[in-house]
Amino acid sequence: MLRVRIDAAGVIGFCVLAVGCGAAPADEGESVLVAEQEIIVMNGLQPAYFWKPSTQRALRALAQAPLPAGLDSGGGAALLESEQGRHLVERVVACALPAGAAVAAPFGQSFAGWIGLAPSWATSPLSDGASRRWVTACLLQSLNALGAPVAVHLTGGHPGLADASDSEASEYTVRDAIMFGDLFEPARPTAFACADNALIDDCGVALSAKTVERVCGQSPTCGLTLLGHCNAICDRDGAGASTCWAPRSGVYPESIASSLEPLVALSSGGLTCGVLGLVSGLL
Repeated sequence: MLRVRIDAAGVIGFCVLAVGCGAAPADEGESVLVAEQEIIVMNGLQPAYFWKPSTQRALRALAQAPLPAGLDSGGGAALLESEQGRHLVERVVACALPAGAAVAAPFGQSFAGWIGLAPSWATSPLSDGASRRWVTACLLQSLNALGAPVAVHLTGGHPGLADASDSEASEYTVRDAIMFGDLFEPARPTAFACADNALIDDCGVALSAKTVERVCGQSPTCGLTLLGHCNAICDRDGAGASTCWAPRSGVYPESIASSLEPLVALSSGGLTCGVLGLVSGLL
């Protein structure tokens, strides 16, 4: 369970919708990936760019070769031509390769690994189905419909998601979303999300059209298929790792869950269910 700082204000979260839960603008020119005390700061993949057909084609082409070779030609070269594409490549490498690994690209650029969900991609194509799905879940957790960076703790059944010994993961107590899919399946790419928000459990707040849009479910730009509440489609093992399933798509042990810091108290008088229900009704 790795503590990660990632752009996820638009993932799921009534705290963002109802009380502006700690979102802050990124510093101008801040790197997409900044490692500091076991934290990753990821700033700003816009869904509109991420889901462009040309971007998705470039991602799938990148997977057809080892990362260094892929960045030197084909899909990787196309991504490196724009700032948004370079941000996406930075995110891909951070998700796929472990800390200490790096990929050199043309023109002196270098991209650092961090989580290590698909380390073999450094030397061979991303052909293994499990590795494809782990990288997919990591990238989907990066999507942000609102464009505001929010600290998020990611958990899952992969060794790369194990917390460091000095982790402050216990501070992240507000469940957010679980995401899974396979963006690299050429015949039928998939991208799913489910609402794992504790406020739904505690207060019985239903997903409204507005929250679905902000969760990147049925928004015209976000591109994810929202499958409702995670309790209906996911199981957790004894360590809390999720396995989810999607209709007509199968089972995904490679699911990644996110949780948030409770910057606004969700109980003990900080935010009552009555107030939350009123706000939700207005959405």
